[in-house]
Amino acid sequence: MRRLDGFWLTCVCVVALLVSQVVSAQTKDAIPNTLASSTPGGAAIANYADLIRLIESTVNVDGWQSAGGNSTMMEFRNGVRINAEGLIERFDASKIVVTDIKPTAIGQVPTLVSLEGLGEWQKPTSLRWVSLSELDRQLTERKQGRASAAMEMLGGLYRIDYVAYDPISKGWFLGGPSGSLVLTKSGHILNSETNLPPVLLEDLLTIAPHILGSKGEFGCTIDPDPKRLMDSNRLVRTSASMKALARNPDRWVEGWRKSLGQQNAKVIGIPKDSPTGYALLIADAHMKRLAFDLEFRPLGLKSYWQEVETFGQSRTEMGLVRWWFSLSDYKIPMDPERSIYHLASSNVQVESEAQMLNEQGKQVVSPISDPAADAYARNFTRNFAKLQREHPCLGRLRHIFDLSVALEIIRLEMTQGKGSPLTSLASDSVQPHMTTTPMAIDSIASTHELPNGSISAVISGGVSIHLGELGSRIKMDHKSLRSVSFEQSHSDSDSNFSQIGNSSEVPFWR
Repeated sequence: MRRLDGFWLTCVCVVALLVSQVVSAQTKDAIPNTLASSTPGGAAIANYADLIRLIESTVNVDGWQSAGGNSTMMEFRNGVRINAEGLIERFDASKIVVTDIKPTAIGQVPTLVSLEGLGEWQKPTSLRWVSLSELDRQLTERKQGRASAAMEMLGGLYRIDYVAYDPISKGWFLGGPSGSLVLTKSGHILNSETNLPPVLLEDLLTIAPHILGSKGEFGCTIDPDPKRLMDSNRLVRTSASMKALARNPDRWVEGWRKSLGQQNAKVIGIPKDSPTGYALLIADAHMKRLAFDLEFRPLGLKSYWQEVETFGQSRTEMGLVRWWFSLSDYKIPMDPERSIYHLASSNVQVESEAQMLNEQGKQVVSPISDPAADAYARNFTRNFAKLQREHPCLGRLRHIFDLSVALEIIRLEMTQGKGSPLTSLASDSVQPHMTTTPMAIDSIASTHELPNGSISAVISGGVSIHLGELGSRIKMDHKSLRSVSFEQSHSDSDSNFSQIGNSSEVPFWR
């Protein structure tokens, strides 16, 4: 069987659609051979064998390859892949043919597969502390080995609420709700109650060296090719083009998108071939697809076109809509001892800027504002908590932002001599890499018919994580942290992390 290209969201999403899409070797000719396997580094310590064995024992399908049959699990990034040329593509997963499964067996495939069998770390808890110091020690020992499923999903954390320092062990911890992860029929691993994905080791390994090394801003950009954009704008404003639009809008839009070509996708700051950078690009593109009604929107979030109609505005010639993700400015409470920090609110916000192309084809700030674009950015930020539950790629985006904030807090405290060094996490030698670097994405553009005529829009933007002003967001707050006791949470364990359950290794959580 040939496999599709994509980054492994960790065994988790990597065995994507494994529950519902069991593929026989007979389908190999229909599947492009474009899977990006990982080169040695952080990705090389990944170990998905435990998860795969659990699924094979849970999903009632005859003929798994491990038992001598032909059925196997298909790996791909749900609906999105990157081909050998670095183009991020969308594809229809429903076209993959499912064979080797008896009709009676299909009805027995569950919508959800519980992952409780992976270990004690899967038990639900409202607050689990994950030791970055112990995790760092184990990663150092495993550089030539493989990480456990618990490590790949950071002890089952699906939200980061706290950053804490333990003066006894001189270690740093992440705290938040954990456990009850399930594999959904769509191939995502999510918490069964909140629909949030787990925090991933591969994201931690990617951004920790950058932040702990104080290397500045990181993120991604998605921008149209200036020349193709100018040529396309001239083309669509001819009288012949306007007549074609009136005759067959769908065909016109398809031709217009083809003339726009691909947009340039670029990862900045972190390795260009990192799965985290790829995740940022996917989340950014997804946000813009939501704006143009190309994805399901939950109630409460208007599309850009709905905002345009609300404001009764028209688009300017050569105009661009620019949205990008950035750090929010919410305050971060801390206790008087500076040992517990509370990430009480989302660190993600969407910003907006009206742009236009000048005569040289460069993107510049437009003198004419775009209130509809500004309103969409505000409402997206306001509805982000709801959106991340509907769209797992946005849940992962929040984890990346929260990890960044947590690591910057730790870095700032370490400059004051607090805590032991994080050797492996601060090293880029264990960073995960893909074999294919994302370079481009199909243009995200749209048209909409208003009472005063049809208008079109092309977007640009990206993700910008700049932590330089984080210190100004931290404030002393006794109230919000009064009920949080880091000491009580591990009073039953010694500082060496006693054995838990049947695990053969010292756990890095408590």
